Amino acid sequence: MIQSVQRAFQLLETIAAAPRGARLSDIADAAGLNRSTTHNLLATLQDLGYISQPSRGSVYTLTDGLTELARGASATDDLLREHLHPILKKITEDTGETCYLAVPASGNYLCLDSVEAQAPLRLTIPVGGREPLLGTAIGHALLAGRPDLCQRLASDQPAAWKASTDIVEQARIDGYALDTGAFHADISCAAVPVRESGRARAAIGVAGPTTRLPEERLHQIAALIRNAIDDTHRT
Repeated sequence: MIQSVQRAFQLLETIAAAPRGARLSDIADAAGLNRSTTHNLLATLQDLGYISQPSRGSVYTLTDGLTELARGASATDDLLREHLHPILKKITEDTGETCYLAVPASGNYLCLDSVEAQAPLRLTIPVGGREPLLGTAIGHALLAGRPDLCQRLASDQPAAWKASTDIVEQARIDGYALDTGAFHADISCAAVPVRESGRARAAIGVAGPTTRLPEERLHQIAALIRNAIDDTHRT
């Protein structure tokens, strides 16, 4: 079952990479599948309304079905941002450092919202900015609560995943992840996952200069973030 879903998404990605559409033979070759299996999967995707083929033997193209799904995800992100923005403001007030909210986006995380510190020397995190899941505190916090993403990265980026496996596992045990200047020189970060139904829906991070955020301070900030998240679940 899982393999069939993976193959279906692989076909969608192949078609998406071809602006003018892709033929059955090209899709099958790109996916490493035989023509019969590819055709059956494409027929299912067409029945579901995610791809179209104007005539027999012509190219396959994406429909608006995936766009509608993306719009739904965007609306969900808006609600999440609205719900957690006051928490980000409070955390920034309490820590004096920039606080931001991020969600997974393929092999990266996407910054949904941020509240900047008022200190002259501070970290600016642009909304809409992306950085890798692997190697970052926010990324490790998200991965600690998303075994599905871990499995994908282990397959897509085996070397990078192997280098981060122990760190992600420690984040799972601790309930938060730290970065003491490993990803961005002289920048430290503490990040805590925001869970929904047991999985990491998002993560909240606090980042700033390592001179103000030694490891001991990061542990304290992680506890503060976790308490703030727990408070939102109680209200």
